[in-house]
Amino acid sequence: MSLISDLIPTNLNEEKEKFFKNNSYNPQFVYQNEFSEKNLYENGEPNKNLLKLAINILDETYFGRNEYDLEMMEGAVVNQSYTDKAIKTFFSMHQLNKKYKVTWSSSFISRTTINTETMKLKLPVDFRKEGLLGMLYHEIGTHALRNVNYEQQPWFKRKKRFGFSNYVRTEEGLASLHSLLPHTYKSAFNSALRHFAVDCAQKYSFAETWNKLGKYIQDPERRWMVTIRQKRGLTDTSIPGGFTKDLVYFEGMIEMWLWLKNNNFDITNLYFGKLAKEDIELALDLNPNFVPRLPSFFSLDKNKYADEINKIGEFNKFDKLK
Repeated sequence: MSLISDLIPTNLNEEKEKFFKNNSYNPQFVYQNEFSEKNLYENGEPNKNLLKLAINILDETYFGRNEYDLEMMEGAVVNQSYTDKAIKTFFSMHQLNKKYKVTWSSSFISRTTINTETMKLKLPVDFRKEGLLGMLYHEIGTHALRNVNYEQQPWFKRKKRFGFSNYVRTEEGLASLHSLLPHTYKSAFNSALRHFAVDCAQKYSFAETWNKLGKYIQDPERRWMVTIRQKRGLTDTSIPGGFTKDLVYFEGMIEMWLWLKNNNFDITNLYFGKLAKEDIELALDLNPNFVPRLPSFFSLDKNKYADEINKIGEFNKFDKLK
């Protein structure tokens, strides 16, 4: 079992029922497998300097707007048939249609996940046009393609032996940037919200974190899921702490934006596999003649890609960071 699976409480539904009867209740979770506190902090703790930027992004984004307003900005709602066709077309564009299958279920916890051979989508479908395209750029254009290239490397499944480091910040930061490419409104508020939520969880109880998130998340189901993501790993959620992985999306996005700006917005070497930006030279040395498969949103118009990535950084004031 993976750490992520181990962090799902076995009594999640029972504790959810108790919490929704009383929003001041702090869930008491039970886990099937043991894990250490070190596991909860393997991705570090929130960067306080970036927290200020995250809050500024959130306050500007939500000024005069609510969740529904932000959803409306993503365009028209699309149904399952439209979504399924778009996914399969995008797979086909990248010669991945024979490698991946698409499955749908109302029992899935996450809206979308992708592994080495399956893309899973939660029912009912709630995508809008720009959000759907952003998901394709994130899941297929980044995660799937980097994995396909990784499978062709001499260091495939032997990363420790060759000295590769943790790649999650590069992976999720790049994917988060790419998910904003098709959006007219370039705010990085979703990643900023995750960073804010992690910080809250490290300071407050479950109930207090829930209340703090209410400033931005009105929908109770969504707020529950965000709070759970931050407080998972704790047995007694009345104390501060929890799993900090969600900080990698915002912090990784900024790191990757700065890297792209300093490397002519060329993602080619990043697509040698599932690797951290710090390990690019190592990957090049191990397989210098490798030609990675690249996403169409980059390969078809590299100048447009650079312009759009630059807009994201400027809009969110990444370029003002010291």
